[in-house]
Amino acid sequence: MVADISEPTHFPVIIIGGGACGLTLSSFLSDYGVSHVLFERHEATSYLPKAHYINQRTMEIYRQHGLSEAIYKEASPQQNMCQMLWQSSLGGDGPFDQKKFGSLQCFGGYEGTAMHETYKTQSPTLPCNLPLIRTEPILRRVAEERNPRNIRFGHTVTEIQDDGRQVLVTVVDSSNVTSHYRADYLVGADGGKTVGPHIGAVMEGRKRLQDKVSVHFKADLSKYWDGGTITHSGALVVTGPTWGKHSEEWSIHFGHRMDDPERFNEENLVPRLRGLLKIPDLELEILNISHWIQERVLSSKYQEGRLFLAGDAAHRHPPTTGLGMNTAVTDAHNIAWKLALVCSGHSSPKLLDTYSRERRPVGQRNCDWAAFTTDNRRVLDAAIGMIPGQIEANVARFQRLFDDSEMGKTERAQVQRILQSQDIEFSASEIELGYRYEDGATISDGSPPPASDPLGQRYIPTTRPGHRLPHVWLAKGDEAVSTHDLVGSLARFVLITDEHGDDWISAVAKLRNSSLEIVGVQIPTDDDQAATTFEYRDTEKKWNSLRGIENGGAILVRPDNFVAWRSRGASVDQGRELVAALETLLGKSL
Repeated sequence: MVADISEPTHFPVIIIGGGACGLTLSSFLSDYGVSHVLFERHEATSYLPKAHYINQRTMEIYRQHGLSEAIYKEASPQQNMCQMLWQSSLGGDGPFDQKKFGSLQCFGGYEGTAMHETYKTQSPTLPCNLPLIRTEPILRRVAEERNPRNIRFGHTVTEIQDDGRQVLVTVVDSSNVTSHYRADYLVGADGGKTVGPHIGAVMEGRKRLQDKVSVHFKADLSKYWDGGTITHSGALVVTGPTWGKHSEEWSIHFGHRMDDPERFNEENLVPRLRGLLKIPDLELEILNISHWIQERVLSSKYQEGRLFLAGDAAHRHPPTTGLGMNTAVTDAHNIAWKLALVCSGHSSPKLLDTYSRERRPVGQRNCDWAAFTTDNRRVLDAAIGMIPGQIEANVARFQRLFDDSEMGKTERAQVQRILQSQDIEFSASEIELGYRYEDGATISDGSPPPASDPLGQRYIPTTRPGHRLPHVWLAKGDEAVSTHDLVGSLARFVLITDEHGDDWISAVAKLRNSSLEIVGVQIPTDDDQAATTFEYRDTEKKWNSLRGIENGGAILVRPDNFVAWRSRGASVDQGRELVAALETLLGKSL
């Protein structure tokens, strides 16, 4: 080993982990002008076709930071990801082969449907389908473009020290050269391999739920699939890079009990795969086989001193509802702007203490939801009526289910009705968009939260502090812009008021002289005469019903498009009230 005895190189922030979370955080910090370095022990991005569902909230975050276009370009078209199909097999010529049990609209639905219109109304983006093997190279390329020479794959962190004033890190590269670095803050997005154990974090919850085997393979399934759905037959997922009927690559996931000796028998996977699909002569090429343990665990803490956990280092869930990577991206989004304001001196370090208070409850809820939707899949087995190992009983059940009779129709209708219960997994808008921060970098106005949908389907927009800013399309000249575009990709606040809020705008102008990034925006109410004199216009007449404030009120939006504070009506001294709110949030005088 070759040692570097020079003075440790300083970066304000060090990121450990070059997966989706770490690479995303790097791009955000670059946008915010925060100097940083990322270390990843592997030489390349993930080779696993997992985390394929990128939800609406993640895509609008990526849109905010200029990443969504590249992802959409590679992702599945919407029409190829908006229906789930359950069937007995893809191939086979037996009496019960290729039988459809039912289907379910999902992930935004087909264009023109009520689900699709709802998704288009609640966000400037739609979700997309792109597995991690294709997403991470995009994230790496962008991170390297924005932070050249400081995205360092093939670098392993071997030692971490936090002396209370700075973090010291020892790194060994692929040439076995040891280097030393120091930072003001360190974020562990390393899957819990390094930083979590160092700070004594314990992963709590349901461990070793199931042994999973994921097989990534190439095959031509165009004869067996119509190209219009994601097919769930033993959890078979389209993997691209071409989408639709002629997709070249697929992944399939097998579950095993933890005591099943067959779980490591890879020699049987090809015949088992052919048997499951009922295509005995299928020509296929295995690209990768991976074993992983399904669990539902949450870190006992998200931060300790100058060290923070994000992504899989903080929470690991079953894949149902696709909350793993999506929660990781929102972790990165939350901590990035806080690091930016603290490192620039615009905020007290106390702002960073809100990261754990805000994100850990969200991680808890998402872990619970993923476990709940996993357990909910058991109703499908009950609906179909399959009994493992009971061949005669299963044949009799299928005969009843697919019988061309009135009772057969009733049986199939009942299965379809029970399948509908899976929408808690495949259209969970409230879970994806409706999470909130009750304790953190927000100031309560005493109002209660809106009633949430216990089944996670219906997202209710609100400007209550701690909630995501509602999306509305505004007109800026001839251009359509979202309310989410007002913040942009800078670490800045936005104060939204109306045509009666001139004093708020004056207060913002005075604050800008203090170098704090803040802008004021007036969105006039339904007065068309007033609307002609302002930069932004509510031409669709939707903002006024969602803003939750009276004329002359104001809404303070954080850099992550969450509402930090609001004045629900006109104030006697707008300047003083706004300064007081910002000083409370930032923990320092302005």
